[in-house]
Amino acid sequence: MPRAAAPLPPEVTAELQYLLRQKAHIERTLARARPMIRLIRTELRQRQLPEWLLLVPLVESSYRLDVISHAGAAGTWQLMPMTADRFGVPVTPHFDGRYSLPLATGAALNYFHWLHGYFSEWPLALAAYNAGEGRVMKAIQRSGHRQVYRLPLPQETRHYVARIEALGELLSHPERYGIAPPDLGGGEELRVANPKHCSLQRWGEEMHLDSDALLTLNPAWRSSQGRVPSPPCPILYSNAPSVQREGKQKIKVVFPVSLESLHDPLQLGTARGLDMDSQGPLLDSPSVKDPLRLHTQPAPLWR
Repeated sequence: MPRAAAPLPPEVTAELQYLLRQKAHIERTLARARPMIRLIRTELRQRQLPEWLLLVPLVESSYRLDVISHAGAAGTWQLMPMTADRFGVPVTPHFDGRYSLPLATGAALNYFHWLHGYFSEWPLALAAYNAGEGRVMKAIQRSGHRQVYRLPLPQETRHYVARIEALGELLSHPERYGIAPPDLGGGEELRVANPKHCSLQRWGEEMHLDSDALLTLNPAWRSSQGRVPSPPCPILYSNAPSVQREGKQKIKVVFPVSLESLHDPLQLGTARGLDMDSQGPLLDSPSVKDPLRLHTQPAPLWR
């Protein structure tokens, strides 16, 4: 986890006490999300990023694919439109890649990789994911220190970092806290296809897969007939058997669910993402070559 020192900061201790009252909910959420967790864990290992980043979508969306916040952040990683655009995730009326688990995960992990390189500390990187790196940098410059819980940041952001750290403490010591996280090896297996065409309906017909099951896993498709981006447009599908209907199936549109309406006890607020336009072109500094590190092999950040 981002913090190994003891004793825990008071902010983390307070969040830990709150989470101890939510143990049953945490266990159920992790059990439901096991296939998604395994898929994201594979991406983290390939990028040599710390596996505790799996806790971020737990706090952002409880591993829901189809949610949108009142501020406009969407999907499992709660990406804002500007963040999605910066990291090459298409957002159109017919296809919103923030609801695509493969596309959104790639964007979020690219962002976290850059944030850690920029701030050199994971608590600050987490704060920047929630509040924007420009706001965090201004808080550091204004206060003259880098201790995340003492920075003049929104209360939501301090709670956000503390909750993720508290979840790491809780799940790292399940016997100590009396929680029983599920074995991540159970549940169905999710796979990713990369078709040459961006038609969910056509691909489903070619693979003889149920359209409703496909759409549940791929809410990025906002229309069955509208124009969608050119590849890559990865399709998530399950190895679990589904009822295959006869004849041509029409993909239905599923509208996103309001995150706030779920009243999920793990959620705090919206990740605002990149805020370069309002805080300065941090990513475009001439002193930083390939600032997002999209074209270079990432170095190990956490062991």
